[in-house]
Amino acid sequence: MADLTALIRLHKFELDEKRITLGELHAALTLLEREKVALESALALEKKAVDAGGDIHFTFLLYVEKVRQQRLALEQREELLNKQIEKAKDSLMETFGELKKYEMTQEERERLAAEERRLRESRELDAIGLETFRRQGEE
Repeated sequence: MADLTALIRLHKFELDEKRITLGELHAALTLLEREKVALESALALEKKAVDAGGDIHFTFLLYVEKVRQQRLALEQREELLNKQIEKAKDSLMETFGELKKYEMTQEERERLAAEERRLRESRELDAIGLETFRRQGEE
């Protein structure tokens, strides 16, 4: 029975790395959402400026088109990030499952080794007891 401690330690390290990666992806998603809010706020300000009056109606349409394109780009990035997050979650869960499998196997091996050790010690003590009894019978 091989010791799985090194393999368990490796999987714990991998699990930590994948958690960090997942956290970074969530942070990127949060930043993306902030960008979307900032874009909508800027559009609302421009719309107020146009509604207040001014000769910028013809440029506002170009601005609205640019904002629409930026929204589309942000939505595409968001979709990509969500896919990456799902893949990272799946990978994290797979690594976690493997880690638990190794830990359970190691625990079972340790339990069996301890039981075997107890049996061996019990046999040795029984043998000592029998030998002592035999010697006492000879005297």
